[in-house]
Amino acid sequence: MKNKRHNQIIHISDTHIIIRLHTNETLNVPINELTFHPKVNDIVEVYQNQNHVIVCLLPQSNKLWILISSITLLLLTIIGATFLFFRHLNENIEKVDNHSSQQISSTTSSSSTSSSSSSSTSTTSSSSTEDSIIDTTAEELRDMENDGRLKTGQLYRFTAELTRQKFWEAYVGHFKALDTYHTIWVKASNAPITGVQVQIKKSMIEGWKEGATVTFTVKIMEDSEKFQFWVATDATLITTPTAEKHTENTTQEIDTQAILHGDYSSIAGTWRNDLGHEIVFNKNGLVKGGQIHKAGISNEGIIGFDVRTGPTGHGIDIYPIGITIKWVDSDLSKNRIIAGQTPPNSSEQVFYKTD
Repeated sequence: MKNKRHNQIIHISDTHIIIRLHTNETLNVPINELTFHPKVNDIVEVYQNQNHVIVCLLPQSNKLWILISSITLLLLTIIGATFLFFRHLNENIEKVDNHSSQQISSTTSSSSTSSSSSSSTSTTSSSSTEDSIIDTTAEELRDMENDGRLKTGQLYRFTAELTRQKFWEAYVGHFKALDTYHTIWVKASNAPITGVQVQIKKSMIEGWKEGATVTFTVKIMEDSEKFQFWVATDATLITTPTAEKHTENTTQEIDTQAILHGDYSSIAGTWRNDLGHEIVFNKNGLVKGGQIHKAGISNEGIIGFDVRTGPTGHGIDIYPIGITIKWVDSDLSKNRIIAGQTPPNSSEQVFYKTD
């Protein structure tokens, strides 16, 4: 779609209008946001950013100038062999449909056998078609479209993410060759607000959802006003959008009162630090790491044990979820233990429950 010199209203419904921008992208605007009564073919000025769109009717003097220019261009186009142009246009769209039909039928016909000479001819033809396809990106195609480097009739292949699904609809416009096509939108970083349009058969997009990734092969078509369209001849769904996964916090809540009364079930299991040291509890107390002599709780909610190991002893402190260990960094979303005769000086010394 080559640049136009103005923005034009091409469709009006009860709730919104569709504007074809000078870049040949389309823009949906709620009709209740307009300050004038719109008509199809009205020429308008459009001002937009990421949050707002303002549409103004172009002054009448500018409309007259544009009308005169359009009539002049139309006369030159008629003089320049209109009949030959439209004949060439019909041939192009037939080639696009034939290309789509051949690709769809190729899978079902692959099992049939043929003579060796026919197989050789088919392989050569397929290779020739593949060589004519240019691999690119949606961004590069849009840049080529804007600076005039996009070649009408050329096949391009690119992969892009589907977007703006609520604006997907049957093609709306005067280009009769696309009357059976749907207009969909794909993401491009150099068109962050609207994305870019792809024209495609409705049967090819059944089940597609916004956020999915698709590899397209498109042929560049041109209408009577020299606007270019990306017409899909093939499309392969690569990925489908996945629902966001929510993981539940399975960390067991510590029953402080039960522990103070000798029931250690809420902390039973193996606790290990990054140095490989382990502390093991069962419901009755310590299984590995000494014998609990006394238990208590601080004002901050830290549970402390006085542990004896023969003639010596040490302390074990349990930090429930959300309570900070002042000396080292630790994961506040989990219950933690520190142990020893001195405070830890490394996060590797913090124990976490492993089972």
